[in-house]
Amino acid sequence: MNKISKAVVVFIVFLTLLILMMQSQEVKVAGLLIQFENETTEPEAKAILENYNIPVNYTINYNSNISRGMYYIKVDEDKINELRKDENWTSVVELKKGNYNITMLSEEFVPDENFLTMLEKNNLHLKKAVVCYIQLGDGSTDWVVGENCILERDAIRIENELETNEKVLIVGLDDIEG
Repeated sequence: MNKISKAVVVFIVFLTLLILMMQSQEVKVAGLLIQFENETTEPEAKAILENYNIPVNYTINYNSNISRGMYYIKVDEDKINELRKDENWTSVVELKKGNYNITMLSEEFVPDENFLTMLEKNNLHLKKAVVCYIQLGDGSTDWVVGENCILERDAIRIENELETNEKVLIVGLDDIEG
């Protein structure tokens, strides 16, 4: 091998090591916490997930108790501004889905009589999300990117794609620091 060939080989090895070191420092995601609309069945949740390109095997913990979940209310787009003016109105997160808003309430939320009366007066129904934990990989504790977890940038892509589905309310990422 001449000097130029050796230099090229050394440079390629150096770049490969640098890339591997940078990947090991990136945030990895071990799972997804997905809140589906009330009454989403386990087969429906599985079917929804099959429509998205999740690059590793995964298991679904349907109706998980990993989080108590959140209550939510579906409100037509034209009604939401009026409701925000009501003194009994409360929300944590408001999401836009189609021509309605999903108003998420805190997991500690306990509806009082005034709030329930306000909902009834506006013909709204308080619902509880179905919480599913999606564990990426085969469940082993050996965190290998592409086998038991994925890089955060891939997880964010999946999160954004899932949140376009009408039955998906919120997707959270279960991060592992690199």
